[in-house]
Amino acid sequence: MKRNLHSLLCIFIISISGVYMLYTLLKPTYTHTVISWGLIPNTHEQIPAATIGGSQLLHEYKGLYVGVPQDRSVYFTFDLGSESGYTDDILNILKDNNIKAIFFLCSGYLTEKHLIDRMITEGHLIGNHTDKHKDLPTLSSKGIKKEIVAFQQKFKKQYPHCEIKYFRPPEGRFDERVLKRASAEGLRTMLWSIAIRDWEETPMDVEHNLEIIIQRLHPGAIILLHIRNSGASELLMELLPRIAEKGYRAGHPDELSSGIF
Repeated sequence: MKRNLHSLLCIFIISISGVYMLYTLLKPTYTHTVISWGLIPNTHEQIPAATIGGSQLLHEYKGLYVGVPQDRSVYFTFDLGSESGYTDDILNILKDNNIKAIFFLCSGYLTEKHLIDRMITEGHLIGNHTDKHKDLPTLSSKGIKKEIVAFQQKFKKQYPHCEIKYFRPPEGRFDERVLKRASAEGLRTMLWSIAIRDWEETPMDVEHNLEIIIQRLHPGAIILLHIRNSGASELLMELLPRIAEKGYRAGHPDELSSGIF
C-alpha cells in the first residue's frame, strides 16, 4: 500500500513538473515584440479591444488603459513634448470646471515653469513621457533606462516634493523591456482607450474629433489629448457639456489607482 502511494506521488510530481515545463515553453514571450498601441473602437459604450499582445503585456506589468469600467467617469490626460501656446487656456477650462487631469511631459517641457507650477498648484498630476520622446523599442535596454530615468531626475531636481506615478511611452510604442524598466522605477504605465488626431500644429476639425470622442465614450475611458493647435481649447469646451449630457462625469486621477489593464 505504501509502495503504491509512493509510486502515485512520484507520478503526480513528474506530471506537474512536465506541465510546468510545457507551460514555460509555450508561454508567449513578448521581450522582443514591439507593440504599437492601437484600439478597435466601438460605438456601444464598451471598452475597445486593444492591440494583440498589448493588453496582456500591459496587464503583466500592472499597467492600465481604462479606469473603473463600472463607473461612468472619464479621465483626461494630455501629452506635452513642447509648448505651442495654448496650455494656459486648457488649464483655465479645467480650473473653471473643477477637473483634474494628468499631464505627461518630456524634459524639453521643463522650461515652461509657469505652466508646470500651475499644473501642480491646481491639483493636476505630472506623468513621465520620457526625456527626449524617442522611439523606445528601437533603443538598447540601457537607452530605455536613460530615457525614463533622465526625466525623473530632471523633474525631481526642479520639483523634489512632487510625486510621479505614471509613465506613458511616446506614440504608445513599447516592448517588455520598456514596461519592465518603468515598473522598476516605480512607475505604472498608462495608455489610453480614446484618442483623436490632434497632434498636428495645423487647426484640427473640432466637430469631427468631438463626434469621434462622443461615439467612443465608455465607462472608465482614459482620453488622450494633445495641445498643439488652437482647436484644443475649443474641443475641450464643447466636449465637457456633451459628456455630461451622456451621463458621464470627469473623474479624478486618484481614482485610477484601481484602473484595469
